[in-house]
Amino acid sequence: MDTILGRFGEVQEEYDHLGGYGLESQAREVLHGLGFDEARIDGDVGALSGGWKMRVAMARVLLGRPEVLLMDEPTNHLDIESIIWLEGFLKSLPAALLMTSHDREFMNRIDTRIAEIDDGEITVYAGNYEFYERERAIREANREAAYARQQAMLAKEQRFIDRFSAHAAKAAQVQSRVKALDKIEKIELPKKRKVVDFQFRQPPRSGDKVVTIEDLHKAYGSHVVYDGLDMIIQRGERWAIMGANGAGKTTLLRMIAGALEPDSGQVRIGASVQMGYFAQQALQLLDPDKTIWEQAQHDFPGESVGALRSLLGAFQFSGDEVEKKIRSLSGGERSRLVLARMLMYPPNLLVLDEPTNHLDLLTKDMLIKALKDFEGTMIFVSHDRSFLRGLSTRVLELSGDEPHLFPGSYVEYVERTGHEAPGIHS
Repeated sequence: MDTILGRFGEVQEEYDHLGGYGLESQAREVLHGLGFDEARIDGDVGALSGGWKMRVAMARVLLGRPEVLLMDEPTNHLDIESIIWLEGFLKSLPAALLMTSHDREFMNRIDTRIAEIDDGEITVYAGNYEFYERERAIREANREAAYARQQAMLAKEQRFIDRFSAHAAKAAQVQSRVKALDKIEKIELPKKRKVVDFQFRQPPRSGDKVVTIEDLHKAYGSHVVYDGLDMIIQRGERWAIMGANGAGKTTLLRMIAGALEPDSGQVRIGASVQMGYFAQQALQLLDPDKTIWEQAQHDFPGESVGALRSLLGAFQFSGDEVEKKIRSLSGGERSRLVLARMLMYPPNLLVLDEPTNHLDLLTKDMLIKALKDFEGTMIFVSHDRSFLRGLSTRVLELSGDEPHLFPGSYVEYVERTGHEAPGIHS
């Protein structure tokens, strides 16, 4: 018995040292941070959607106290509240982190080094993403200047060689210069990432009142999502809908788009309003047996080849990529194609549910730039803070019992409230 008790004490001490007694509370803390409520935490993993299962997998990895953490697009399935929590958690984690990400703000706050992979070459920059962009621009400018100087020198030497190659008296000098040119390491121009600017057509003008919502009620069982929401969306406004998971962001967009009926109340669409609705379900409207090019020609039979190529190029489909079958496209590529189809002839009301999910940084930047010039009305849900900052002029905050209509941009919202998302305090 003494031997057994001694061994039990050793095992208990080791269990305590490994954090065994605190594991459940730590697991709940991490799951809460990733957006889980108590019901989901104690529920069956098998009943969760793919996005929620990804969060469970992430929680499992984070709780493993790794020394090296590899993360592939960790923010893709997270809302803004969970992203902000994850930023804080990763900063406190005593581990090496290697990740891919298309979230500019996340990289600026987390990364200390950037490894750029371009055409088989890896270049490392010691800083965050903003530093990388500045430093890359400086390196490109320096390399272009060095290339120009070298080309001028090579041209001068070649002129000498061409001029005196037939002169016996200059033969030694010519040969010497030919050998010298052969030994020179040629400077190559920096590789340019292809960005196609596309001037989207302006939509037809709508009436001043684009969407009127009166006494809107919606519940799922005992969970009340809206209990008498009233709001008017005016022409030219860009509303960012913010709130934690389950607050009703997507529900509101679906009711505005007519894809979901309210329990009571009204959603009235104004005069001359043409609506474009982007949601993940829209990806299913593509024909999987068509190529990207065939889909574009089918959708816009009257457009020129040049206009279609410019449109697809703006969304990073160029060259032979347009011959890809839609069934072989990734989720991000399908999102790009759906957005391209929507914006060829833009409607005057855009209803966008997480439009930047899976988009690369170049496409995000192009989309923000294009939508800044959009003269219609926008209502959108996004967890990308660059998108929120770049486009919103109004914020609807869904938190607590009463929705809050904020008459200013996301930047002003953060300054006024002191937090980047409902319930997250700076």
